[in-house]
Amino acid sequence: MFLEHIQIRNFMGLNQLSLTLNQSTALIGENAWGKTSLFRALWRLMGQGGCCYQFVDEDFYRAEPGEAVDELQIVLSYREHRPGISEHSARLARLEPVWVKHKDSFHRVHYRARARRSAEGIISEHGFVDGGGVPIELDDAHQLVHSLIEMNPVFRLRDSRGTPQDLPIVNLNGDYEKLLTRLSEQLAEEDELTRRDIKAGLDAVRQLLEHYFTPQGATSRAPRRARDIAIHPVTLSQLGKLNDWQPLGEESGLSLALSAVARTILQARGGRPIETGARPMLLIEDPESRLHPTMLAVTWGILDRFPGQKLVTTNSGDLLSAFPLNHLRRLVRVELETKSFQIGNEKYNGEDMRRIAFHVRINRPMSLFARYWLLVEGETEIWLLNELARICGYVLPAEGIRIIEFAQCGHSPLIKVARDFGIGWHLLTDGDEAGQKYAQGVRSMLRGEREEDHLSVLPRLDIEHYLYDRGLESVFRQEAQIHDKHTPATRIIERALSRRSKPGMALAVVEAIELQGVQLVPVELRRMFARMVAIARRQR
Repeated sequence: MFLEHIQIRNFMGLNQLSLTLNQSTALIGENAWGKTSLFRALWRLMGQGGCCYQFVDEDFYRAEPGEAVDELQIVLSYREHRPGISEHSARLARLEPVWVKHKDSFHRVHYRARARRSAEGIISEHGFVDGGGVPIELDDAHQLVHSLIEMNPVFRLRDSRGTPQDLPIVNLNGDYEKLLTRLSEQLAEEDELTRRDIKAGLDAVRQLLEHYFTPQGATSRAPRRARDIAIHPVTLSQLGKLNDWQPLGEESGLSLALSAVARTILQARGGRPIETGARPMLLIEDPESRLHPTMLAVTWGILDRFPGQKLVTTNSGDLLSAFPLNHLRRLVRVELETKSFQIGNEKYNGEDMRRIAFHVRINRPMSLFARYWLLVEGETEIWLLNELARICGYVLPAEGIRIIEFAQCGHSPLIKVARDFGIGWHLLTDGDEAGQKYAQGVRSMLRGEREEDHLSVLPRLDIEHYLYDRGLESVFRQEAQIHDKHTPATRIIERALSRRSKPGMALAVVEAIELQGVQLVPVELRRMFARMVAIARRQR
């Protein structure tokens, strides 16, 4: 079984959240958008070993400082891996009274924890509900909650700086945990490790992981097909099975990463015993915070092999690309609600997925962290618009706005991804024949939205002619070294571009506007910047 869905109401920094999960899920979202509150909810209910968690005052959501609500609720929905397996598994039969069969033939367990304020203090309630939210009458709900925790414990893996080192050790018929503790102390002190130390550490790691992460089913992976590669372009998990991990030398990045992972699991477990065969859920917070990108790849390659469920928060574009596209969740705070966005509402064909994989996930993975995409045709616009926005008083990166060249990828796949992930978008195009085709394509994708919010078509053939006619003729004449009144504008522009190149000419325009003031920025661009920034700021 695995955690399929989380629903939270009025817990800490989350007023409302509904989130679906995969076996491995990556969460992206800005600070104060609810990621930490989500992790704390899972940890407090499923990660501390005891039953059942008693809520306290700080757990209640506060709309304003000093204004707390009086009720909170968290519902965790677990699903069996295969339809009907809960009816034939002795282990899953421990939860037989609360398995609920749904229309899709899967059985689910819906664990509900809630709390309310009363004259006597805070009253916490733990139990189970059916698919419609109706409580299931039970003689001993707490015992079933305890069984659920034992079967699906939560480990919280995070930066270990400041974590106490004298953690209690639970004897699991071996001294490998003590050996790992000693090894972790050496790692923390950055002493040089001998080959013998690393071999002993790897042996301990194997035993630890085989105890906590008992594989279920085949461990081999099916061959990657074309669509698999497009959906999941970067894979870091081909490091072999646990029994194949061998010490590779004193400076082996794999060996050190294994030891660090083992140390973190020990700390996350906090001294409590975990039953053999349990399916722990790993909450992994910003694994890139202390790791070089190369070591991050190695470490995630290890974690990705674990059969347990994984929920990861990250600000690393490289790590984000290591997840299948449908395993990404973007959290956005809109007014009083935190919304979860994921791919699936738009229709994608194989060519769409290939283009997204290359142009977004491999070449521009950080663009998925943006609030807003400005889609432009080429390099000239990227150079020009970032600087013109700055002159107008907007720092686009600080507003969460990313300028993306769309000509090679095509605008349609980018707009689909932006919509699915709740990213605002606007397309700027030339007025030539190609630009008119782009514009018509955008218009066909609008769904009752205002055209001016998503499309700007320059009233000239290209951006150079547009700038020339918007008060910057003197700049082009200066660069072209043509000052007579009879030479056509097109000839002057061509000469200027041959002397400076298109990006070079864009920088010359920026220099001129910088000297003469913001009033020289074309009014259409100023209005476009203002609209984009206003829309991006709605996500704060």
